[in-house]
Amino acid sequence: MARNLADLLRHIDKGLTQLPDFQRGWVWDDHHIISLVASVAQAYPIGAVMSLEAGNEDVRFKARPFTGVTMPRGTEPEQLILDGQQRLTSLYQALFSKAAVVTKDTKGNEFNRFYFLDTSKALNGDDLEDAIISVPEGKKTMNFRGEVIADYSTTELQCEQGVFPLNQASMLH
Repeated sequence: MARNLADLLRHIDKGLTQLPDFQRGWVWDDHHIISLVASVAQAYPIGAVMSLEAGNEDVRFKARPFTGVTMPRGTEPEQLILDGQQRLTSLYQALFSKAAVVTKDTKGNEFNRFYFLDTSKALNGDDLEDAIISVPEGKKTMNFRGEVIADYSTTELQCEQGVFPLNQASMLH
């Protein structure tokens, strides 16, 4: 069984940790994801995760992968998450997955985002939630006239602007 967040996210990625089929879908919006990532980065408690060891032949739940996980067909889980799906899916997608996070805005509109840490804000003691930037899938932010106001589309541009892509956190891979 995974004992820390990095191990748990690796197990989710490999399909060793899955969800029972009866769990509802993932529904967290952009603001909740940012708040959760900031809480984890500050080592704040984010609640317990309840899991069930899989493999009992007498009690079999149909399993499914977490949203955003692609794994080989027929991968059998070692554990099922009974409580904590929303938090773990959000953390997996924002911190581990290489794909953009499909989330929602406050009005319920779907969009794809990547998350970055503004290192100067984080190091200056600003509220860490303000240091986490949600960026569209193309990694460019634009104003209402469609003009690019920030471009994080390459590693060089990210370095120049002092932002770090959170899904590249080496401790997790």
